[in-house]
Amino acid sequence: MLLENKKVLITGAGRGIGRQTAIDMAKAGAIILGVGRTQAPLDEMASKVKELGGRVYTATMDVADYEDSKRVINGLADEAGGIDILVNCAAIFEEAFFIDMTPQQWQRTVSIDLDGVYHVTHVTLPYLIKARGAVVNVVSQDAFYGCPGYSHYAACKAAVVGLTRTLAKELGPDGVRLNCVAPGITETEMTKDRIATGKEGYLEKLPVGHIGQPEEIASAIVYLASPKASYITGQVIHANGGMYLG
Repeated sequence: MLLENKKVLITGAGRGIGRQTAIDMAKAGAIILGVGRTQAPLDEMASKVKELGGRVYTATMDVADYEDSKRVINGLADEAGGIDILVNCAAIFEEAFFIDMTPQQWQRTVSIDLDGVYHVTHVTLPYLIKARGAVVNVVSQDAFYGCPGYSHYAACKAAVVGLTRTLAKELGPDGVRLNCVAPGITETEMTKDRIATGKEGYLEKLPVGHIGQPEEIASAIVYLASPKASYITGQVIHANGGMYLG
């Protein structure tokens, strides 16, 4: 199997793209270490993984809190026997035009969508170096062409792209690969309101003719995390149905 016995830490594993990634990686033979803000969605994901015959460990964690991230990640790594792959998927997506945005709104998004990536990656790095592992950061097409009402989100995702490319150079000699997947509009709980009000507009911009599904993003994440992508690092795969052609 493609990821047999690989121990994969996934943030935001209870919902949307993170949930689907956990399920698809379990199908590929991985051992899942799933974290999220609330336990119930993690339990549902874990139940699905177990139905597939997979091993799974879960814990609630606040990625915006470095010490909480450190405690939880180290505990999961002790249970599972290490970490080979990291998927940074946790994010928030709250609309506010920049002129009206409060410092609290800006900082809340930065604390999760950017600081959270730093916290989780920094804590996980010793395990990844030992494993000569891989990181996949889930960003967004918004990082490349912007999105009115989401300046804080787009700025964070663009920063994660820069972080990924820099760490690919820093950590390449240690055998660690880092890449990004940049989804376009994808049908998840986080985007359901946008899709409900603008579906026809999105479809007009999508050459593939449909809104993205979590499975379509997860497949790119699984590939980049796998040995099949051993010669790929510091890159961005745009999984967006052709809406953005970068």
